[in-house]
Amino acid sequence: MTTNSELQQLNDYLRAMLLDPQNGHQPAITGSDKSLTWAQLGAGVFNWSARFSTLKLAANVPVVLYGHQQAEFACAIYSCLLHNIPYIPVDNIYPVERLKEICELSSAPFYYDAQQCCFVATGLPAQELEQRDLAYIMFTSGSTGKPKGVQIGRESVWNFMQWLRSDFSLPANPVLMNHAVFSFDLSLIPLLGNLATAGHLVLNAKEDIAGENWLASLKQEKVSVWVSTPSFAYQKLLLPEFRADYLSDLKVFIFIGEVLSKALVKHLRRLFPEAKILNSYGPTEATVATTVVEISDEMLKESCDLLPIGHMMPHSEMEITADNELIIWGKNVMRGYLGLPDENAQKLLWNGNKQWRGYKTGDLGHVRNNYLYCQGRNDSQIKMNGYRIEIHEIENRLLALSGISEAVVLPLTKKDGAVLRLAAFCTSKLSEKEIKATLAQTLPSYMVPSQIVIMDALPLNPNGKIDRKLLDAQARTC
Repeated sequence: MTTNSELQQLNDYLRAMLLDPQNGHQPAITGSDKSLTWAQLGAGVFNWSARFSTLKLAANVPVVLYGHQQAEFACAIYSCLLHNIPYIPVDNIYPVERLKEICELSSAPFYYDAQQCCFVATGLPAQELEQRDLAYIMFTSGSTGKPKGVQIGRESVWNFMQWLRSDFSLPANPVLMNHAVFSFDLSLIPLLGNLATAGHLVLNAKEDIAGENWLASLKQEKVSVWVSTPSFAYQKLLLPEFRADYLSDLKVFIFIGEVLSKALVKHLRRLFPEAKILNSYGPTEATVATTVVEISDEMLKESCDLLPIGHMMPHSEMEITADNELIIWGKNVMRGYLGLPDENAQKLLWNGNKQWRGYKTGDLGHVRNNYLYCQGRNDSQIKMNGYRIEIHEIENRLLALSGISEAVVLPLTKKDGAVLRLAAFCTSKLSEKEIKATLAQTLPSYMVPSQIVIMDALPLNPNGKIDRKLLDAQARTC
């Protein structure tokens, strides 16, 4: 399915972009550690690969990249893409145990510390991946209690980059804002969009976003493209500077990772009347995104509460089953989960009449007025602030703790379906503080329930199952 010519096209494009003398003096990346022109970025990319080569690893051995919003982190990603090195991004918001777990699951003999600019040996023996020519492995929340690695091929990345350049309304020489951690694939829209357009990528560390002068820094960098989850933008609506009069260069909003509400779009229309607002959809298993649409005033006026997710990217198609499940067929579909043959058998599809693999998303949807719509999930997976979370993973982590015999985790949602917070109910000898502290050793902070209720026994419904509706009602009154 992957041709050598496709892989060569990606390599040739990246090399030409990084070595183009016309772009050399233009800003390429502004990170939490340093700023790089395109000439400096090109030099850094080749320097990184030279240091990596001293490790003398075979082809198709993955490397873990560890850090947070450094230009050095982005430089390492670009070097891996150019030099056919499968990479695994891990942000340092994750506890160290999570980093160790991902290294073990991927048999990565080294991780690269982007803050210290050095390779760190994990003590694990080097092991080649079964899948050849992978671009990256993105670890997401897993229902088995462990994170699972989504394997994305280089052909998928090349296809995605070309689509970004043609269909995402990116202005000439865009300045792209990234707030997402690199282990969240939303970050690949500005990361790859930068490569696709010779733009300027502005990375934003979490402590900078929380500061008083964050929007002033976006103004100074002349950010023209905002990429985020809807929740992230909602949090900024009350900031007095979050408006076109102040951020005069901001012309495009790209949203993905959650349901985009009409309420948010109407707010943005008022604050940024000339800006384009794009809604995009796609699971990690389908290379970041697979649909996009510019939201029009006509869409806001329609009686349907949902906004469309758009049309399919090139070299892909959407199938909607009799049960309304969305199935993606295309060049963008993953090569499978790393080391999980049973999950691959459940989620990946093959059809002799189709050129590419299919992926059962678990999302529900329909077509209306020639646009695709997504209307929720058919399982326990949720999205909170853009992060994909398997409720079962948190429950399994709780049940693994000594002193907990029963555990249920519930997402508490708004009327539009957006998840506000997580609540956990446990029968336990441990305190809420002890449970949270133990969970924080293995789970990222966004997966630790904000509310933990200790009970003598969890209530049952007439069928003898845990009464989740009753627990949900109880959580909402707390």
